[in-house]
Amino acid sequence: MSVTNVEFNDVDIAPLFAWSKEFSVRMETGLKPVFMRILGDADLNRARVAALRMSAELRRKLRDMDSDERLAYIKDKEDITPDQMMAVILVFSMRDISQKAREKMTLKAPKQPRSDAKTSAHEKYQAEVDSYPQRFQAELRLLIEKEVLMMKTSMETEAPEVLYKKYVDIMTDELCEQRQMNEFKSQCAYYGSYSDKELTERLFSSYEDFCNLPSDLKEQFVNEYSNLEILGDDLKKLQRVTQ
Repeated sequence: MSVTNVEFNDVDIAPLFAWSKEFSVRMETGLKPVFMRILGDADLNRARVAALRMSAELRRKLRDMDSDERLAYIKDKEDITPDQMMAVILVFSMRDISQKAREKMTLKAPKQPRSDAKTSAHEKYQAEVDSYPQRFQAELRLLIEKEVLMMKTSMETEAPEVLYKKYVDIMTDELCEQRQMNEFKSQCAYYGSYSDKELTERLFSSYEDFCNLPSDLKEQFVNEYSNLEILGDDLKKLQRVTQ
């Protein structure tokens, strides 16, 4: 976001300053008010550490050939074809592929003409600005397709055991990342929830109590914190733009 593409008079920034908020949840005892705030550094660090520990625990279990997690999430060599392994590897490699494609892009952003340039120059610049998103996506899509083809061609020549190891590694990394992210979000919702407007009394006596909530109720807490966090991020961006 930039100063040039925002009409500040039309933007209500008051909600962005809501570092805390109140909402209601339906508990066993009835409708209950909840007060939530964005975490400070100490609680944020506790949430990160807990999430990393959970991820590391899952990684150990996935490396154990006899664990329930290994049997549930990672197929044996005999139960998966090379094409299936390549498909999994490609899907979970898309973030890296997209990053590589972006680094290879040659399209430059339109250069704004001098203020005293002829009207035709400003018209040309505006036309380039208008078409830039479409041209950007077209080039990026082409580069991504090339990266995918290169990776697929390379995998087709690899030995089955090498391909299987790549499949196991990328599945492990993806599962652990998902576990880490989910745990971190849950920890943030737990630490950020209070029973009083002054934000002094924790809503839950322990993290175990939070985890024992019905899944839909727990998801509501996580979503409420995520929305609060987004507002905080928007405020930071707006502060940077207006400084």
